[in-house]
Amino acid sequence: MKKTTLLCASLILLAGCSDVPRAAFFNRGTPESLLDVSSEIVTVQLDGDQSVDEIMEWLEQDQPTRAELLCYEDDPLCLAAEEVFGLYGVEYDYVSSDENSVHLIYERVLAHDCENRYVDNHINPYNMSHPAFGCSIASNMVQMVTDKQQFTSPGLLDYPDANKLVNQYNFGYINAPADSGAADSSEVEGISLN
Repeated sequence: MKKTTLLCASLILLAGCSDVPRAAFFNRGTPESLLDVSSEIVTVQLDGDQSVDEIMEWLEQDQPTRAELLCYEDDPLCLAAEEVFGLYGVEYDYVSSDENSVHLIYERVLAHDCENRYVDNHINPYNMSHPAFGCSIASNMVQMVTDKQQFTSPGLLDYPDANKLVNQYNFGYINAPADSGAADSSEVEGISLN
């Protein structure tokens, strides 16, 4: 009896001292947990004028994120495909190859709804929030962003953006031209601060 009680007490103590598993902290109300990222490659063989028409049909239905031309740059069909990509504003790269084909690459980032349902009596030994906690706010945030690629590969500020920011600060705030109708900032309600 004593051994059984001692064994149960030691098991309870060991269970209480366990660390929270790292997986318990992931995907809890963050916007990234609501994103589904997928990519698809459509290959069109460049073997005649009908292949250029097929590329145009694909571009009219759904414009790809980018394209790869697997042919030589002086090939007439490759030049025609390049012209079509220029017409539709699709970024493309050349890969010198005898394959004579085009890869249309579709990279999609979609937001799915969260599971906002009542979970009764779920097992929660670490007293953590439910994975859907804050999901409505995250879902609204994701839905407001038009270019969802900003979540997966964000466009960072580069030199021209920083230059514009500094110029706006310098000429818009620091050296702002004085308005003729505005009161001098050194006078507040008729009291001169000079």
